[in-house]
Amino acid sequence: MLPTLLGRLQTRLLLILFIGFPVTAVYSTWLANRAPVGGRTQWIKVFGQIMYDIRPVQILCLLLLLGVLLDPIYIGLQRFRWDRDWPFAFQFFASIGEFALVVALIRLDVFPFMPARWIGPDDYPYFILHFALVFIPSFIALLGFIQIFMVRWRYNGGEWGRS
Repeated sequence: MLPTLLGRLQTRLLLILFIGFPVTAVYSTWLANRAPVGGRTQWIKVFGQIMYDIRPVQILCLLLLLGVLLDPIYIGLQRFRWDRDWPFAFQFFASIGEFALVVALIRLDVFPFMPARWIGPDDYPYFILHFALVFIPSFIALLGFIQIFMVRWRYNGGEWGRS
């Protein structure tokens, strides 16, 4: 498959909407209800009693934003390859690199809405677990479900609705 820029953006958005946000919602609820109140976390009460940690949602949104910003670079880099394709191994390692870059930017206190003090070294295992819980099903869906059951997606550069 030769993904187009629009196809990459649409596929990324589809995976975040249908896999990333539902997994993050469940994980954020679990994270908020297991941690002691009063730490570095940012809490939101949903439906009165359910505690919800907003940090994983913010990280997921930052990953989406960074991915959208890096997709034109990925498209430019794939033009240097002989087949002009972006192998799944590159996508795998690029996703891990995007996550590491987001965590580094948070630790450098770049984002005013997510101060570096909200994430300490003891929080890294929780955010790595969150990334794995979102990334693995998304990658499997990209390799399996989308490629097998949506055959037209493969031949339209990853774009939806293109004839």
